[in-house]
Amino acid sequence: MKNGGVGKVIRVMRKSKNLSQAELGEKLGYSARTVSDWENGNTEPNVAAIKAIVAFFEISYEEFFEET
Repeated sequence: MKNGGVGKVIRVMRKSKNLSQAELGEKLGYSARTVSDWENGNTEPNVAAIKAIVAFFEISYEEFFEET
């Protein structure tokens, strides 16, 4: 993972939309704690979460994983 992994990508995308972790979590159907855990590398999003993330940010799976 060249740029710090999935968590860093999520953090960068979230901040690009000026969203808090709570706001992103609400939009995706997850808690702020879950978003925090993803961003800090404590856990990784499951397939359903990744689907929600790429849909929300309107990017392809390839774009999402290219950044990691």
